[in-house]
Amino acid sequence: MFNEDRYRTLPYPRGPFPGFPVSGSVGLATPSGDMRRPEAVWLLGPLTFGVYWLVWYYRANKELREFDPGIKVRPALAVLAVSLGALLLVPAVVSLYNTGCRIARAQRRAGLHDTVSGLKGLLLAPAFGLTSFYYQEQLNQVWVARN
Repeated sequence: MFNEDRYRTLPYPRGPFPGFPVSGSVGLATPSGDMRRPEAVWLLGPLTFGVYWLVWYYRANKELREFDPGIKVRPALAVLAVSLGALLLVPAVVSLYNTGCRIARAQRRAGLHDTVSGLKGLLLAPAFGLTSFYYQEQLNQVWVARN
């Protein structure tokens, strides 16, 4: 079994070996998520009465799961927790916090320092719903590092 972490400190860049033909676009085998403008994610939430935010939350969690198989999340359940679970408050808080932890794990997997905090994401939620802006900004760092 290939252990990717063992070769993390090698001086050459990750990706296809030089001189090997690559069909299609050059990239890594790990799928990466969509680059989204954080301000658009943040503004489209209230403009669509929260529908876009729920779609974004589903997609963000799905992309994280696809990016790192070690991230165990069911995106539909995460959306359910922040929508209907918000009536009980606890499921929404746990889901938002765990999404921040998933992004931190993805940052480490991409070779970055984990700069995201689930607690900060929670604290930004009441502040004009800035959690989506913050999390998308952090996700974009992961996708840039992997491409």
